[in-house]
Amino acid sequence: MKWIILVAGLLSTVAFAADPQVEAEIRQLQTQIANVQQEGQSAFQQFQMIDGLLRLELQAEHPAVIQNSPVYSSDNPPPNYEDVAREKREREERIDRYTAELNNMYARYRMLEEQRAGLVERLNELMQQR
Repeated sequence: MKWIILVAGLLSTVAFAADPQVEAEIRQLQTQIANVQQEGQSAFQQFQMIDGLLRLELQAEHPAVIQNSPVYSSDNPPPNYEDVAREKREREERIDRYTAELNNMYARYRMLEEQRAGLVERLNELMQQR
């Protein structure tokens, strides 16, 4: 949010500039910064969603201890071993997939932040030239 305020403030100072090429580059940089920020926000939201899914899977992998075990009878048979093993394998695969996605989203977010920082640095240089 602080960068949005910075960009808005920089937009308001464009009115009294001298060099049209510098002003054009400033406007272009401001647009690029806004686009990178939007993309970074989207990446962060995706990261949060995937992180929530991963947490749910990890909780399912290690369920809480049950005080009163279920009573198994002919109406309520115990779970099939193959089904339990398959579910466990599928859960582990989802955990691995979510972890890889989180790593990718984090790397993308860091790349966008570095890109934004470079654009802001260039914008600050141009603003000082005015």
